[in-house]
Amino acid sequence: MKGEWIVRGGRPSLLLLFNGWGMDRRLADWIVTAWPDPGTHDLALLYDYREPHLPEGLAEGMLRYDGVDLVAWSLGVHAALGSGISGIRRAVALNGTPFPVDGARGIPPEIFGGTLDNWSDAARSRFERRMFAGLERDGRIAEVRSARSPADQQEELRAIAARAAEPLPEASWRFSKAVVGGRDLVFLPGNQLAAWQGTPTEVVDAMPHFPFFHLDGWREVPG
Repeated sequence: MKGEWIVRGGRPSLLLLFNGWGMDRRLADWIVTAWPDPGTHDLALLYDYREPHLPEGLAEGMLRYDGVDLVAWSLGVHAALGSGISGIRRAVALNGTPFPVDGARGIPPEIFGGTLDNWSDAARSRFERRMFAGLERDGRIAEVRSARSPADQQEELRAIAARAAEPLPEASWRFSKAVVGGRDLVFLPGNQLAAWQGTPTEVVDAMPHFPFFHLDGWREVPG
């Protein structure tokens, strides 16, 4: 996966943000503009999960922090669990589950496979309408929409699908909270709730798959 430092100011804690599939750093750039005070956290972004492990430099940089917290969105939840990282203090899942291809706890296999096989500019437009459902007129969408090409995104999704077919390696940490969007059209709310049984869960009724316009800044991540 790719990793980039977004805020690196020598703060005592680090927040790892695992982005959704197909995304890039534009989301993180928007976050630090919209939420300008990260408090006690520096911020690093992870995305593009064609390769499952953290870049070496970022993994080494984590070691200097007193605490490392984690927020993962969408398919970033599965990527975080499979990344081999350790020493996580708290972790929050946003509109994702550990079971990316699963009819009851994730995305149904026929929908996941159809998305992978038929990905194109037109398919991306349809997917984004579902991702931002109810927010179509929100001008902030232009600031966070990924600039990656459909071919690039499809290659990443193919790698995710291959790893999803294998059992996840045992992680040394667990998600401490899951936030479920009541209007999520990608990871359906019922599937998310089924996946997170036994984990503290919060349902945000008005939230679509893209969660960040419904969060109250840094105070809600991590929970």
